[in-house]
Amino acid sequence: MTTPYTVNDAKLNDALDDAHERIQRAEDRLARVACAHVAAAVRDVLTDHEPTAPFDATHLRLTGRLGTDVLSTDGTYWTATGEERRIPAGELFDGLLGWVNQLNYGNRHIWRSLCETEGTAVGAIGAPVGYRLDLAQAAQLPDEVHTSARVREIRDRLAAATYRPWSVEEFTWNRNGATVDKDAPDAVHTDFVVSDSSGAKVAEVSVSYDGPEDTDTPAEDIAETRANAELITWAPEDLLYLLAYLDHLAGVADAEELHLRGYCGHCGTALYTSTAVETPTALDGSTQCKNSRLPTGRTLAIQHVLRT
Repeated sequence: MTTPYTVNDAKLNDALDDAHERIQRAEDRLARVACAHVAAAVRDVLTDHEPTAPFDATHLRLTGRLGTDVLSTDGTYWTATGEERRIPAGELFDGLLGWVNQLNYGNRHIWRSLCETEGTAVGAIGAPVGYRLDLAQAAQLPDEVHTSARVREIRDRLAAATYRPWSVEEFTWNRNGATVDKDAPDAVHTDFVVSDSSGAKVAEVSVSYDGPEDTDTPAEDIAETRANAELITWAPEDLLYLLAYLDHLAGVADAEELHLRGYCGHCGTALYTSTAVETPTALDGSTQCKNSRLPTGRTLAIQHVLRT
């Protein structure tokens, strides 16, 4: 009997943990969005759905029971002067109560920080408890990381950069200004030139080791400078990968979705990559061209190579 397939149990468990974490993040985000919708619903009730009209609510009563699910509200709200008022019962069902019901004991770590406790929340499980939701805080819906100002700036900088992919070349010089092998005994200077795909220079970093003011540890400094050049060279591709994966984690885009990367230089097959898998493959997942038959009758497997 043969084994038809194998399972990477460790990878499977990691994938399951990742999926559960994504679900939890989504549920947390839903709870926070619900808080903002509660604030919006109170505003709409008090302004008759005129968002720019003035209104006077600062806090809304949320009610529940210690350790049990699903919050509710009786419509009580407070003004900036501390006056207690009540939203008519008939208007609670115009969206407001539905959003309050999205809040529960399981997501209390999201809404609890936006509330003040009425009285004390000490008692047996199931004891009634009230909270005052700060509507101004609830209304200020924070950006998620993938839509934050910092990430938007990163996306803008990446979009404005010159043609990708970038590449790096290493040049070694002697005292006469001639290029020599990097291990040549008369080498005194090493340049790393980063260029975009059009050939335009993007950056240049260098190390000199031919005088008292130059480095006296050339091997170490060249290695560090080479690493810096590689970092610059790969920055656009690395940022694209990380931004795509950030979107995937936030539930915006599927990291496994295939995108056309180019065509094979041998057989012309369309090659695809995804955020999760960067090795270009055909749509069927193959990494090799169709076997070519040699005059001897043997077949030769050729790896797909992106056409440049």
